[in-house]
Amino acid sequence: MPEPDPSVTIVMPAYNAAHLLPRSLPAALAAADGADVVVVDPGSTDHTATVAQGLGASVIRMGERAGPAAARNAGCEGCSTDLVLFLDADCVAADDVVRRVKAAFATIPELVSLTGSYDDAPPEQNFASLYMNLRHHHTHQTARRDRASFWAGCGAVRLDVFREVGGFDPERYPRPMIEDIELGLRMREHGRTGLDPALNVAHLKRWTLRSVIHTDVLCRAVPWTRLIRDRGEMPDDLNLKKSQRVAALVAPLALAAVPALPLCLAFAPAWAGVPAAAIAAAWVLNRHMLGFFKRTCGWWFAVRAFLFHQVHLIYSAATFVVTSLLHRTEEVPS
Repeated sequence: MPEPDPSVTIVMPAYNAAHLLPRSLPAALAAADGADVVVVDPGSTDHTATVAQGLGASVIRMGERAGPAAARNAGCEGCSTDLVLFLDADCVAADDVVRRVKAAFATIPELVSLTGSYDDAPPEQNFASLYMNLRHHHTHQTARRDRASFWAGCGAVRLDVFREVGGFDPERYPRPMIEDIELGLRMREHGRTGLDPALNVAHLKRWTLRSVIHTDVLCRAVPWTRLIRDRGEMPDDLNLKKSQRVAALVAPLALAAVPALPLCLAFAPAWAGVPAAAIAAAWVLNRHMLGFFKRTCGWWFAVRAFLFHQVHLIYSAATFVVTSLLHRTEEVPS
């Protein structure tokens, strides 16, 4: 039987986000429909706190620079609601996010966390931003709905369980990393963790290829590999689905096959089937995502995204292998 309508507080960590809040905070306030919106300023050097106050949010100023894990914990300290919805300062919430969160937790009493997704219309239209934001969108749209990984860019938790497990771990994750994934694994031990693909936000961040690779390697692949090794459990979800592990093995062959195919066609036609098969295998393994890229942005983007995705798979897999080996010898730097 559904529970009574649960109460919600929105908590938004915002570091040097004065330029983002005029776009993201009004959307959060509108979606909150009168509920409290708490902006946590973890030591900004711009006017983040002043802008947030001027727009109508409650503001918590932290005394020194802190990461999003500590900032979200600070935002939850004074909450007395049933639920907390975390929104990042660079995410513009759809107007129904709070309604969807309330309905999900009211309908499923054992639900302890609910994850959303980026939408499929990122404001930034350069290649890196389209690739990163649309990859995230597709990954979450096709992820498991039950026992889902938690994402705090747009994710809600049952506050009593959040406190019971100790909240985010700011000691292990002092900067933006996978603090939300790790929290979700602890929350999962106390109930159901769900994903609602229609719980959407638009991501304002402008990515570059450099920031994509830096984030993928240092903020995700390295800490996620350590977490997997510590827990002794390989998840079959998100970017670690079995199909993506196979795709990572095929990626070096597919990437090498791209220049090899025209050479074979020109000088050794009998061998052209080998690189063609490698490219075809990589395309088939990623066909759903690439089809989504094509429908959203056209063939030219899909082809370029296919090529870069092979690079992404290669450096992510290499990071996993190297970090795993260092973990075994206890030489992974803290």
